[in-house]
Amino acid sequence: MHTNTSVTRTGKVIIPILKTFFCLLLFILSQADAAEVPIVMSGEPMATVQIGANASPQEKFAASEIQTFIEKFTGVRLPLHTNQQPTTTRSVIVLGTPNSNPTIRALQSEAELDLPNEIGDEGYQIKSVDLGTEIVIIVAAHTSRGVIYGVYGFIEACITALTGLTPVHPNTVVATASSLQVPFIDETSRPFFPVRAVLEIDDPDWLARQRVNMSGGEGVWTGTGIEDGFGTAFKYVDSPAFDAFQDEPRAQRLNRIQSLKNRFKALNDRGIDAYLFLYITGEPTEALIQTRPELLGPEVLYGASRNEVSYRPFCWTKPEFHTLARQLTQEIVKTYPALAGFHLRSWGHETRACNCAECGDRSPEGQAKLWEVYFTIINAAREIRPDFKFYISGYNRSWLHDPDGDYARQLPKGTIFSQKWGADGEPIVDPNISIPQMNALGEMGHRYIVLSHDVEEVMPFWMIESDLFVQGVRQLATSNDVLGLSGFTVQGAAEGLGYLDRIVSARMNWDIQTDYLQLMQHELVTRYRNKEAGELMLNALRVNGNTLASYFSDYASSISIGGSYGTGSAGLATRFWNLIGPRAIENTLAIPDLKIAQTAVGRFTALLAPQQRAANEMWLARELAEPVDVEAVQDLNDAVHLMNLWMLLFQSREKLVEAVALGYEVNKGNAVNAKLTSAAEFSRSMQPIITEFEEFGPLFGYSHQTNEVELVNTLKAEVALLSSYDYRLLLKHDDDFMPEETDFRISQVYNFPNPLKRKTTFTYQLSLDADEVKITIYTASGRRIHELKDVSAKEGYNEATWNAEDAEGIPLANGVYFYKIRAVLDDEKSESIHKLAVIR
Repeated sequence: MHTNTSVTRTGKVIIPILKTFFCLLLFILSQADAAEVPIVMSGEPMATVQIGANASPQEKFAASEIQTFIEKFTGVRLPLHTNQQPTTTRSVIVLGTPNSNPTIRALQSEAELDLPNEIGDEGYQIKSVDLGTEIVIIVAAHTSRGVIYGVYGFIEACITALTGLTPVHPNTVVATASSLQVPFIDETSRPFFPVRAVLEIDDPDWLARQRVNMSGGEGVWTGTGIEDGFGTAFKYVDSPAFDAFQDEPRAQRLNRIQSLKNRFKALNDRGIDAYLFLYITGEPTEALIQTRPELLGPEVLYGASRNEVSYRPFCWTKPEFHTLARQLTQEIVKTYPALAGFHLRSWGHETRACNCAECGDRSPEGQAKLWEVYFTIINAAREIRPDFKFYISGYNRSWLHDPDGDYARQLPKGTIFSQKWGADGEPIVDPNISIPQMNALGEMGHRYIVLSHDVEEVMPFWMIESDLFVQGVRQLATSNDVLGLSGFTVQGAAEGLGYLDRIVSARMNWDIQTDYLQLMQHELVTRYRNKEAGELMLNALRVNGNTLASYFSDYASSISIGGSYGTGSAGLATRFWNLIGPRAIENTLAIPDLKIAQTAVGRFTALLAPQQRAANEMWLARELAEPVDVEAVQDLNDAVHLMNLWMLLFQSREKLVEAVALGYEVNKGNAVNAKLTSAAEFSRSMQPIITEFEEFGPLFGYSHQTNEVELVNTLKAEVALLSSYDYRLLLKHDDDFMPEETDFRISQVYNFPNPLKRKTTFTYQLSLDADEVKITIYTASGRRIHELKDVSAKEGYNEATWNAEDAEGIPLANGVYFYKIRAVLDDEKSESIHKLAVIR
């Protein structure tokens, strides 16, 4: 660089014609608008990227990103120099910190670059300065991570210069141009939230470009504790000390280790902290069960175990177990130098104490033993790396209780805690998080994030929730009562147009004032190269998202998933399979009274109008759009299918609830039957749409074909049920409907959930009003332990909830039980016996 006084420039012989060319070019540039900085002109590089000779891997990556994006925009790759090399271009883009690049330190006074302390470790400053002989664009920060984010700020400025759009994100589609000039920049920026996380295994480049700084679900995450528990973490290391505990060939393990090393380094080079996910304590390997049985307790039931029946949990009181845990922890930390920390989770069956009296299960004594396991792991890791970090999920929930914060105070400062948005990520504005708990942890020096993952209601589909997400984030971010909030996870699906939510949620973590609607619209306009199409698509997606959020708030009063009508998604996050199929149909047709049926009719009528609008606008957008590539075509087609799919579902369910409501009127048998037939036709119309989807969202690792087949088969089953359904069962007042001629019976007996943790809801159908119904629970050996008397006994659908306690109010132990539902009418009796399991 011309201004670098620390370097003596060596003489070079320059071909006269090139010298003449550059002189002429400089003359032309001197006549150009002084407010523009040339980067590329007529296919020639006008700028050099400069980093320090001792630049960090993160700074080298940042420099390569400028080269990559400018080449993508213009077809020209800018030269890359260190501060010890001369530059000859009109402009120089200088990257680094005052410590890593001496040029920045030299320019601080000359360019009035102050780098205020307020920008913190991740903020940055971009400043353009005309030094006469050259124009310098300085991208500076206090840390290498800040330099990366500053580079993306510069790249977005380039996109704005080429498109005229703002805000944009680094992956915005840009038409190739032969020239690129950017306005003079004087920008200072810092993140609003310090933790900007994902819990999926995402592309490191995408994460960096969206300014994500934490990947919290690294490793093998199945959600079962089988392959992703501490008890199977031997597969992450290659040490003779653990050979006896391995369940797989060494070559397979070595491949995984090398892949993880490469990934952790790639994340680290992009300024992203990688956290290895581990259930504590998870199911032990089969090899460990065989070789070290003294470390384990007796078998416990768990249907999601390796053998789908039971497994042997670790005994938390065994000193030998803590010794093994310490050794394994330290071997993992040594194996992966680029690993930032552990994501330690305790939840449900994946944690499981053994049944010995010393372990104590969920008692305060048991909690103390579990915390001992945590501190064994934490202390062992920090002996090797004092800066090793930790993210703890499940805190003060199912297992890891800490009512007074005593254990949290002992954790390393900066430990991350989290809570899901709402009950289970359902589409609502209020995240409903524990503000007192969050603030208490914040006062201890810890960090608290909200898991705003994509809702489960629509799996394997997607919906756009940016309106709800942004409103909820801004409410919390601006509340004077919220002190400890440190960020949100990236929200949304990676499939179809669901990625728009991911862009918005990532940007909101950085700047809560971002015009998120413009951000999404600009993305759609550039990707589909038609302004009207982009506007129509965005409007359709927002209308659909708000319509579905309304539907999921109470399932339009038409279905009782979760135990009671009107519970909605706050009671139990569901999946699309729960909304279709015979059980869902039977549930809807069992609406217990006319008032609920009429409410459901009104709700579906109100939902159908906006959903029809969304479907129409998405179809019109497809007619106008000019997609940039095949993937854009597929995403738009899937969006059209999705709008139509929800419209058909609502139409089908509207006919069902209309049939129920008509059943309360006299002489409406034919009308009721016609409604059922219409509902079946709408359900049938959904089947070909399912087969046209290009991409489904991931669900438990199921393949696209499995999702498609299962969805179509479930819809076929509901059509078959509707086609054979006896409409007279819905007639409450028809003259020819004679209840006395109907056999008295109890049928369609279920309990949900099963297995259960804390409570379950029994559901059953009665062919006639009963005098009495009672539910009796027995142990596997036949001992009666509880009886629910005087439960609902009306004709049709009935529910009864039980809190999984015996007659004395003591929670049931884990195990298999039986229950008998017995109904009595005069001297007639009908009963049904079924099995249930308790797994806490």
